[in-house]
Amino acid sequence: MSAWRGIEEFLAVGSKGSFTAAADALGVSKSYISKTVNELEERLGTQLILRNSRRLSLTPAGEIFYKRCASMQDNLVELEQEIAQFQSEPVGSLRIGLSDTFGSDFMSALVADFSALHPDILIDAIAYLREADIVQEDFDIVIRYGALPDSELRARLFGYLSYCLCASPDYVARHGWPNGADDLSGHLTLTDTSRTFVFNGDKRLRLNSRWASNSGVALRWAARRGLGIAHLPVSVVRQDLVDGRLLAMDADWSFHDKEVWAVYSHTILPASIRLFIDFLIARFTKEKIRPWMAGDISPETRAIVHS
Repeated sequence: MSAWRGIEEFLAVGSKGSFTAAADALGVSKSYISKTVNELEERLGTQLILRNSRRLSLTPAGEIFYKRCASMQDNLVELEQEIAQFQSEPVGSLRIGLSDTFGSDFMSALVADFSALHPDILIDAIAYLREADIVQEDFDIVIRYGALPDSELRARLFGYLSYCLCASPDYVARHGWPNGADDLSGHLTLTDTSRTFVFNGDKRLRLNSRWASNSGVALRWAARRGLGIAHLPVSVVRQDLVDGRLLAMDADWSFHDKEVWAVYSHTILPASIRLFIDFLIARFTKEKIRPWMAGDISPETRAIVHS
């Protein structure tokens, strides 16, 4: 076990004044903070933090330990800055895991934009199909979607993957839009292989779709051919909305917003990873995306989108 394990979490609790604030600052769960601090106290054989329902404070031993460790952390930060001065541009390699189900196309464009800005960083962008297929340690950073389970992984939320119901103009002309989620059972639907649509509020709807795929690109093509209604990320169908090949609903119930996380396991981030995370945060506003935010949609198409 690393001698530093739990110390960064303890320092965050001491500086922020609570486990919740420390978890937010480090981008991990409150339970992870509590667990690692408890392990640190057990390893040291002394209590560092006094906990009660009203306030949190450091014990005398905790005060001494906090001051010494904070000084070491400051020295470590200074050392890292000194080392960084030896290179005017970050170099090295970056192995990135991208979901191939829906996020690969859009995220690959962002990775390419990042690479164009930093040509000295060697990029391996690896697409995967399922979360279960990912071994985090095989990557420097993995783009994950949805709520993250409690784990020892570190993560930064940088945006949302927002799904909308979309269909071709021909399909809408022939069948109209559903009046609600339960009305979808009377429509032709295009789903992933789970044959399930998920909406905000954790509403899950099992459908008897006649056309299913594990590829967002394949589902987009089926929707463009008028085969039914798909539930796809706005980022996947944005250009189709702009060009009028697809229409989208604007009803509140029809959306699903999945968190997008940059997940990494490094305790001290190499410059290339830190730079990539900063790039993602700068490109996103943590805003839930809606179809009409595609500003190039024509007035005629926009009117149909909002119908």
